[in-house]
Amino acid sequence: MSVDATDSRSADQLIVTVEQANVLLDMLSTSKGTTRVSSDALTSGLVSGGLVGANGLVGDAQRILGPASDARTRAAIRVVSPAMPDVVRDWRVWPTVPRSVIMRSDVDGVHFSQVDFCEVPHILAFASLLHAGPTIHDGPPYMPTDFLAAVRALDVRGAQDVLNDLVTYGPAESHFARDCTSGRWSVVTCVREEKRRGKWRPGAHYECFVTDHLHALIHAPLDVQALSRLSADPTLDAPPRAAIWAMAMGVLGA
Repeated sequence: MSVDATDSRSADQLIVTVEQANVLLDMLSTSKGTTRVSSDALTSGLVSGGLVGANGLVGDAQRILGPASDARTRAAIRVVSPAMPDVVRDWRVWPTVPRSVIMRSDVDGVHFSQVDFCEVPHILAFASLLHAGPTIHDGPPYMPTDFLAAVRALDVRGAQDVLNDLVTYGPAESHFARDCTSGRWSVVTCVREEKRRGKWRPGAHYECFVTDHLHALIHAPLDVQALSRLSADPTLDAPPRAAIWAMAMGVLGA
């Protein structure tokens, strides 16, 4: 959906199109002092909308996104689920003190907002679907590589087909089988990224398979080629949720 940035501002957030968000993300990775305005910034409407100028971000973009330009690390979260209208939800968290920047994709565009640093752990937990609840691991101790490959490609239908086949091996009345076949599942990938030479490089990560009854870790490499070279399907296990919380704090560097 196309969003006019000039009409999508409030005191708390800025809503832009995906194209505009990509330009803003590139600018946040650029060294300070760069004065060249890219052609993408011009054609995206960010310049005419009063969000980008000759010296970089201006106006509401500078006010809301400013702290992110000082961040050396950030958390990248992706949620893929057939239960969401847009299938995928992307988050970025720049955990700077005293104010942090949050990016969230949605059906109406990409939202940028600024929050107190103390709120960041709660936002990360919300974004990664990590909350108190039952842990009933009555499914297989592994997750098919084909399922993960489909999820990484945002092929939710293909991923669902793999799950539908997986649950035929039983037990048929398990919570795992019911949640999978009804499409009540999500895959959450959380990655710690570090800024080096103007580029965000992936670091530590964790990946979870989430249903109404389960928040389980998928032990798989992040790299797609490494995933394709695995000799066995990745392990799926369900540690205490406190252990997953500790991993989330590790992504933040807390």
